Amino acid sequence: MTLVLRCAALEELEDPPAAIRDARTWTRYVGIVADGSPETLLAALDRRDVEVDFVGEDPIADLASVRQRFPTERHVFVGRSDEDQRTARSLGLEFLPLSEAASKAGWSYHSEE
Repeated sequence: MTLVLRCAALEELEDPPAAIRDARTWTRYVGIVADGSPETLLAALDRRDVEVDFVGEDPIADLASVRQRFPTERHVFVGRSDEDQRTARSLGLEFLPLSEAASKAGWSYHSEE
């Protein structure tokens, strides 16, 4: 499986580096997409020795290439909004809202409720 997390969703997790390390144990590729440069997040992950397979700066363009660049049976995009869901589905990726992904993976996150 290829797992792609929206940077904004990742930032809602209580421990993003731990979530990425966990995801790497049950998925083949882990990536992050953001609106703009995710340099701050990458620096934070680097300080904690957490690696991702790719980082994208344009969600639509980068998600569009995920299926070709990372040939796995499943391509799952974890996001927060209806727009994230529409984008994922229009590009042929499965979509999971952060709340569902966190629940399934056992990750704690900051709920908007």
